[in-house]
Amino acid sequence: MAVIVFYEATPVDTFQLTNGLQGTDHYWEYVSGVITPENINPNAEVISVFVDSVVTQEIMKRMPKLKLIATRSSGVNHIDLDYAKQRNITVVNVPNFGENTVAEHTFALLLMLARKLPDTINSVKDGSYSPAQHIGIDLIGKTIGIIGMGKIGGFMASISKGFQMDVLAYDISPKPDLAEKLGFKYTDMVSLLERSDIVSLHIPLSPESYHLINPKTIQHMKRGVILLNTARGELVDNRALVRALASGHIAGAGLDTIEGEKFLKTSSIIGNLVEKAAAPESYLHTAEAMALLRMKNVVITPHSAYNTIKAISRINTCTTKNIIDFWYGNTPNKVNIPHSSGKLVIVRHGQSEWNALGKWTGTTDVSITSTGIQESIDIGKKIMNIPFDFAYISQQIRTKETLDAIKKGANQPDLNYEETASINERDYGIYTGMRKNDIKKIIGDKEYDLLRRSWDGPVEGGESLKDVYERAVPFYLRIILPRLLHGQNILVVAHGNSIRSLIKYIENISDADIGNLEMIQGCALSYEVNKDGRMKHKEVILMDTTEDNEP
Repeated sequence: MAVIVFYEATPVDTFQLTNGLQGTDHYWEYVSGVITPENINPNAEVISVFVDSVVTQEIMKRMPKLKLIATRSSGVNHIDLDYAKQRNITVVNVPNFGENTVAEHTFALLLMLARKLPDTINSVKDGSYSPAQHIGIDLIGKTIGIIGMGKIGGFMASISKGFQMDVLAYDISPKPDLAEKLGFKYTDMVSLLERSDIVSLHIPLSPESYHLINPKTIQHMKRGVILLNTARGELVDNRALVRALASGHIAGAGLDTIEGEKFLKTSSIIGNLVEKAAAPESYLHTAEAMALLRMKNVVITPHSAYNTIKAISRINTCTTKNIIDFWYGNTPNKVNIPHSSGKLVIVRHGQSEWNALGKWTGTTDVSITSTGIQESIDIGKKIMNIPFDFAYISQQIRTKETLDAIKKGANQPDLNYEETASINERDYGIYTGMRKNDIKKIIGDKEYDLLRRSWDGPVEGGESLKDVYERAVPFYLRIILPRLLHGQNILVVAHGNSIRSLIKYIENISDADIGNLEMIQGCALSYEVNKDGRMKHKEVILMDTTEDNEP
């Protein structure tokens, strides 16, 4: 007999789950709210949660008998899989439960936009309805472009054909038999965007699909297109979408998910404001979410495309079967827990010519010395057992020269890289090129320390550390983190201050404490991170000797 606790249990869940477990000798109880440290049952051997219950290491530690987590969802981002794996706690999910359900919801969003129903309904209620202001469009004869022709995409094609629409599709693995059966045509991505009156997204998130809808791809779309996204919020660049909606390039958007969707909730906004090292991007996501909520040509639903009686029944039936099967040693829906993330390795550039002279370099292009080359080769040897998938460097030549030396030492000569201004060194303004000791003599030790280490102290003609943080961290979250979460190993070669900015976010260091942090040369920091890009594990890889050569 197992002790089972169901969280986020609605009356429908309670009825269906009870029916599914009847006839077993298990004991079960229901909690209507999300799981918290305060409402756990320390004797629980099985817990079942939905997506709003965040199952952290702290929560699992309070349940020493826990053997199984049965999530009533396909996604598992709300569970600390690394700790579950460490504790040998099995995680099972519901892989398929609502392909037609999600497709129907997507089409409901389309119909609402095509006939301007939200604004029409509101105007009727407030007595301001005007037919001329609420003219819709017919769907018959329109072309819908479906990106991702899996099961949901297939149902979308079937429904669209029922409305006598022309259907185009893009998929990395075309299925000619399915196209013939359902009567749609495959095409390339650009052609689909250029020819479609409606674009509907039904693909998983990956480094390649992140911000698939962006300023460049929007330019390929017809003016007046309708965009539908019931897949993953991160497929769409929110700011690009808001601009296109405001200009009329995109006539309407139906969204069951958006990037940063947690900021649709007031509690998440408040939590972010009190965070020690909040991501600058989080404030932008909050603004984007509020803007999208208030636009008349946008319909947002709260990740509820699954929410029908039959789909919930399928979820709960699968969940009870998962629990019963587990007790008999059968786990067909066991989640294969991957490594938490790829490795993020951060290296400061090797000693530069101005480092050797004790000068503040900033954004000045200065090469590294022979000492800098050798120490970078040595660092490469230290990390040669990490097979890197990609590297990012700043626009300063010293990071490129350092990367070349690391590649040589690591015996990875073909490692591809990208330059970005986001991780450029801090601009020291009027102090650029001055020797440290000379600056101290001019402004005094106290002002020098404040200038060198303060969080937001102004620099005449230059940048504060806060300014660097506000360009480096969004780049990390938008570009680097998705690669890490898909298992890629990423090398970043940057500068003392851009690295301090990244560390501040990754290690959640407060504004007051960041002044005590130094990133020395001749070492590498290796991180594994969680889904928010925060540190889960850190390793400091040192050479035999290290030296601080630059502020």
